[in-house]
Amino acid sequence: MIILIGASSGIGLKLINELIQYDNILATYNKKKINIKIKHKKNNLIIKKLDISNEKNIKKFVKDNNKILKRITFVNLATISVDKLIVDLKSKDINKAFQINSFSNILFAKHLIDKMIKDNFGRFVFFSSTRASRGDAGISLYSSSKSILKPLSKCISKEFGRFNITSNVISLGYFDSPLLNNINEKIKKKLINQIPSKKIGKTKNISNIIKTIIKSDYISAAEIKIDGGL
Repeated sequence: MIILIGASSGIGLKLINELIQYDNILATYNKKKINIKIKHKKNNLIIKKLDISNEKNIKKFVKDNNKILKRITFVNLATISVDKLIVDLKSKDINKAFQINSFSNILFAKHLIDKMIKDNFGRFVFFSSTRASRGDAGISLYSSSKSILKPLSKCISKEFGRFNITSNVISLGYFDSPLLNNINEKIKKKLINQIPSKKIGKTKNISNIIKTIIKSDYISAAEIKIDGGL
């Protein structure tokens, strides 16, 4: 079962279409409802509303779906990007960004690992970006809240690798997504110009890596860059 958190984004909807060919999917959304109908002969798509800014919600979500959660692959696409200079940040911006970009990943790991240990199988796939790693003007909150994912992933790998649980971070470049489309057009063109191929990524590049991670028991604690060579 692939748990796809934050699946209502442009990338999330495309990944549903691509990954349903591979496994059952439990997809979640918060505010933006997932409007997609998929019929597959073998695999099922289940869609549920979930607010991941609260640990009680995450704990309840795992408990309520315990019966269908088998051989779990956890994929968290949920991301908040606050494009403000440090001096303009408000406390609510900081709290929300770290809750979604940082703490939700820790809390899901906390509540899913027991189930993974029982199954002797688990895959964590966290998402960051090349831009977050590099840093840029106006994205200090986004960059800092994503920076915990690599050490978190490495620790999970070392603590639970003996149970066939792997953990990896996929670092994305520029894809056709709200995160890129919300950027000023002039800046957007400048960013795409930095890519050697001068083109943005396709979700097929992401789904292919996720499938490889699921199949492999020896890819762990890695940062896998899908950024076109940025």
